[in-house]
Amino acid sequence: MPTRTALLEEVIPLTLDGYAYSGRVVHRPDARIAPMVFVGGAFQYKNAWGRLEQGCLEAASVITVDLPGWGEADRLPARYGFDFLAEALDQLLAKVAPSPVNVLGTSYGSAVAYQWAREHPERVERLALVGTMARLTDTLRADMTHTIRLVEQDRRAEFVDRVVAGMMCASPQVTISRRPTVARCLARALRDMSPDDLGKYCDNSRRLMLHSPLSGGAGPVLRVPALVVTGEHDPLSTPALGREAAGHFADARFTTLRNADHLVHLECPAELVDLLVRFFSGGPLDGLDYCHPVEYLRHPARGSVPAPRPPKED
Repeated sequence: MPTRTALLEEVIPLTLDGYAYSGRVVHRPDARIAPMVFVGGAFQYKNAWGRLEQGCLEAASVITVDLPGWGEADRLPARYGFDFLAEALDQLLAKVAPSPVNVLGTSYGSAVAYQWAREHPERVERLALVGTMARLTDTLRADMTHTIRLVEQDRRAEFVDRVVAGMMCASPQVTISRRPTVARCLARALRDMSPDDLGKYCDNSRRLMLHSPLSGGAGPVLRVPALVVTGEHDPLSTPALGREAAGHFADARFTTLRNADHLVHLECPAELVDLLVRFFSGGPLDGLDYCHPVEYLRHPARGSVPAPRPPKED
């Protein structure tokens, strides 16, 4: 049974195939849009979404999760693909949100969110992917392999520097919101990672290299309203890779946030909240000064994975 941990908040312990994990729900009784489900990246825990969660709670209940393989959940071998993680997410949502939900997948978590949406399009109101990519480039594979080697050789300082450099734009000619503060916070979090956290990082990196981040890309496009977003200076999930990922949808919107790189939820949380709430509520996305003009991408030619409800109009 769910355990009450705070006013209007529940933590739900679960297991799948013997791997323990948990979800968390913060209820908004007077919510004006469907619940938002946050599926985080490699270094995001279910209870550490900070200002992004607080802003979204003004409009909706928020569901967060530590799926097998990260956060407080059990470590998950890399042989388990994103289909297994999507099954774990579905087990949580079947308990706490059987009606359609809005889904946010960020970075590593975007692959899980996308897989779940492909398998359950009828339960998706709208899908937002932040810092995503349709595939791993050879450069990214080499970088991931190198960081795994640094962990295995216990070269923590080099590991921290390499991960920070891979996620953040360091060019002095580029303006990044809150760059010094965000860089310090990320470096501190990486230095404080436990041996178990480092093992999970290696497993998850290997999972990305073994399994396509957005599986099913060669098949029918997914017919749920989608928003793909990245920072305009993201060195990891670059705008080009994000735009390519938007091609997986029959009805996609793509944009980049100004003065941001991969860590948009830390660098411009208020702007990201505004964009997500607008999108999830079917509001207008044009003329926003914090992002570049939204591109509307339609891909009907390859067919679609149908959703039974017509999408809301922006």
